[in-house]
Amino acid sequence: MAEPGAPKNYPRCFDPYLRYAISTEFKNFEENLQEKWDRFDDDKYRLLLLIELKEAGTAADFAKVAGQLEPTQPEFATTKYGIELAPYAADSRYLTMRCRASAVLDSALHESVWGNYVNRVALSLPVKPSSPKSFQKSAPIRHRFKEGKEAPGPLLIGMLDDGCPFSAARFLRTSGPLSTRVRAIWDQNQNKQPVAIGTRKFGMELTDFAYGLEYRRDFAAGIEPQQIGLDDWISLHATATDGVDEDGCYAAAGFTTLARRDSHGGHVMDVLAGPVPISSRIGPSKPGKDRRDPPSWTPGRPSTDPACDADVVFVQFSDECIRDATGVWLKTYVVQGIQYILSFADPVKTRNVIINLSYGPTTGPHDGTAELESALSALVAEYNGKNNKPKLDIVLSAGNAYLSDGHVVFTSDSEQPEHVEWIWRLPPDNTVLVFAEIWMEDDEAQGVTVTLTSPSGKVQLTSGCAVIGTTLPKPGGTTPQLIGPIVWGKDRMWLLEVGPTVVRPEDQASNEHGDWTIKVDGIPENAEMHAYVARTDPNMGARTGAKRSHFVDSNWEQTRSAGASCTRIDGEFDRTGSLLDRFGTLNGIATGKKHRVHVAGGYVVADGRKTPYSSAGRPRGGHRIGPDYALPCDEDNALTGIRAGGNRSGAVLRLIGTSTAAPQLARQFARLRGGLALPQPTAVPSPNDIAAIAKRGGGDLEPP
Repeated sequence: MAEPGAPKNYPRCFDPYLRYAISTEFKNFEENLQEKWDRFDDDKYRLLLLIELKEAGTAADFAKVAGQLEPTQPEFATTKYGIELAPYAADSRYLTMRCRASAVLDSALHESVWGNYVNRVALSLPVKPSSPKSFQKSAPIRHRFKEGKEAPGPLLIGMLDDGCPFSAARFLRTSGPLSTRVRAIWDQNQNKQPVAIGTRKFGMELTDFAYGLEYRRDFAAGIEPQQIGLDDWISLHATATDGVDEDGCYAAAGFTTLARRDSHGGHVMDVLAGPVPISSRIGPSKPGKDRRDPPSWTPGRPSTDPACDADVVFVQFSDECIRDATGVWLKTYVVQGIQYILSFADPVKTRNVIINLSYGPTTGPHDGTAELESALSALVAEYNGKNNKPKLDIVLSAGNAYLSDGHVVFTSDSEQPEHVEWIWRLPPDNTVLVFAEIWMEDDEAQGVTVTLTSPSGKVQLTSGCAVIGTTLPKPGGTTPQLIGPIVWGKDRMWLLEVGPTVVRPEDQASNEHGDWTIKVDGIPENAEMHAYVARTDPNMGARTGAKRSHFVDSNWEQTRSAGASCTRIDGEFDRTGSLLDRFGTLNGIATGKKHRVHVAGGYVVADGRKTPYSSAGRPRGGHRIGPDYALPCDEDNALTGIRAGGNRSGAVLRLIGTSTAAPQLARQFARLRGGLALPQPTAVPSPNDIAAIAKRGGGDLEPP
């Protein structure tokens, strides 16, 4: 139930998932926090928000007004809002902020703060501060590039991922004392504790971002004398044969991801910054060479392959985030992670920063306007190589949703308002929440309503066509919900949610599995509707019991699927006439066309075709048609994935997905920023072949 005196409506700047969290009284976040959360507790958990201001340069005014206000509603009278701003640039429109739930519930802030200053505010998972704080003005980001023994080089590589095997042989320097190329790691796990060795500690709190722990390679004289650096830590676990006890090194430090033999981050970091480039791992690729020839394993040379020698700064996502495959949590953690990486860039000596992010959601507006997309664009615009700032390139994976049946498109061609319906198939024994989103242009969706019906028909939720501000349903946490319509920028969207379909001890009953029906009524002539399913199948290394839901066009299956299954063109079965569209499935934060935000798709080495799973473009209303380029993701149809390192020296694995394409493209851009040219793409689509461009962008690039 809503708290007594709680307002009926909330500011329009609140994003759909923040509204959803409010409607459930944050109940479903308890699973991520693993403890009972009292949202009115003074010193416990905070919400983590990404804020887009209406005007650049108003951050200080926003902070001042928010800090001066006192709670006005009786239920919040014994607390303050606990607002903490993370470091921000004075002229930026994007802030990251932590606060108590009262900051978004109390009407005192709704108009004076959220209404006056904020264009959009998006929710990431709640976090636990490292220490209780009252409101404070944000401290500047710490200039970490000054605090190491060695000055930064001209190229800095950044990674945001899961698993950084910093003591593996491929990331150790090949000459001089035992030393890692990993300059620093920020572990974003909230409950991580430093390891004490005598009077010194391995791992220190961040004075600017104030959660998680960071680990530095080394420290300049007189700085942090009580800290153990990564190099010193590795030396503590050196063996008598000049090796490293990697098992003990990671276990003693509490790096749980590295307890396994493989990790997503370890593989991606090897592809991006390892000593042996992918071109040496998959056999010769020059004209006249047979790709069946064995790999050469020739290491890269810094003169022609700068990434193989550059320092790496790694941001380790928290375990709670990795367990949530939807990617809704990425917003704030990614922005802060990039800010952390940039704090190691010397404005005088560091010319280029290349950052790889091989994660992303399947949901969002898909028109280049998602909150995190806009924040990434602002970061590359700020770090443009001018005014004593390095040039920033961010590389994203295209996604693996091409065959996931998670995208529906319908365009009305009738003069009368039309309706369309399809199936949302939820598997049994799914342990997590599942979401779907419906998007339309706001000026085309004035009279549109959405209905969600359970398989048995016992649950039927219908949205009105009037925009909510938001007045929300009052479910019991796992009850199905239909929130909307919500005006979000130039769009109107509906958020659909169904809880777990497995009976858990804390639930009275599970939600129905099977075929839920989604119906959209009142679609005007020439209007276009898009729907997306949030990915739920587990990330690599996560054990959640989650299962993937997907859309089904039952009418097409009954009338046309038999004939379509006999028609195969370029490795794909015909889907003509189906509501399900494989195009428009690009990573939800990779749909805008911005300079220096690059997107990598995948192709099969043996025949040059697009990999079957690599997401393709033609997003709704956006400028990007498809990925920038396609990079190798599979060697052939039987030998799938790209081989690269695991969590131990000498261990290798094959990782399937465009997660391996993004670091290859990042490595190519490291060459480009170093003065070398990108290879000439092959399989270049015709300028008039929009479908081919949507699949592979400018063509296939040879591996770095």
